[in-house]
Amino acid sequence: MKLNDTAISCRNLQISYEADPVIHSVDMEVTPGQLVAIIGENASGKSTLLRGLARLQKLDDGDVYLRGTRCDELHDREFARRVAYLPQTPSVVPDMSVRALVERGRTPHFPTYAVNGSAVDRVEVDNALEQVGLTASADRSLKILSGGELQRAWVAFALVRSPEVLLLDEPTSHLDVRYQRELMQLLSGLKEKGIAIIVAMHDISLAIAFADRVIGLDSGKIAFDRFADSENILEDLGNVTAFEVIIFSDYRRKPCCSA
Repeated sequence: MKLNDTAISCRNLQISYEADPVIHSVDMEVTPGQLVAIIGENASGKSTLLRGLARLQKLDDGDVYLRGTRCDELHDREFARRVAYLPQTPSVVPDMSVRALVERGRTPHFPTYAVNGSAVDRVEVDNALEQVGLTASADRSLKILSGGELQRAWVAFALVRSPEVLLLDEPTSHLDVRYQRELMQLLSGLKEKGIAIIVAMHDISLAIAFADRVIGLDSGKIAFDRFADSENILEDLGNVTAFEVIIFSDYRRKPCCSA
């Protein structure tokens, strides 16, 4: 596959944290409209890999490409428009409203030194709120939202910049089962817009049920990279994780597993 056919890719990515190697020679390609789940045990390097793709972690070696262009050749503002990253525990002023949070996500599109956006930006904010089902909650304070609503607000924060790539670190953590599935359904629906989505997560069943591909990360190396409906994926999962895999089928007849 040519680099300019991929939404985001990396070649020979190597990253250290406090002088300790964490990511080892990782090659990866994600096409537009594809949802990829990265799974692995704690300290397997999932978060570090996402931060490397998001230009938030210094690379020891290798390159990250956006539509075939090396990311270090892109201006910070252009990169911020095209790639949205949500950390595992985003920080925000508790009294901020949902709308104010989403407006903040639009700032990479504001003219230089501008404090407020244009009419176009305000329309994009409304569109993002509608996409995540929070139009009626736009003026509510973030501190009174449920866990699922708060995660959807953060997704709107990312979507409002109309990114080509969406990177999410453990977005389903601390959510109950209902909100986990609702969030993954929301992300799956975004594929129709051509957004490439990479999600780091622990939940194997969610990964298989909603992702197009599942990448297993083991000690900073890619142990496997398979389509989620591959016949061999459960065997791969058992080899990489410390979980006992129990096989069953979900309502879409895709293989799932439980730890």
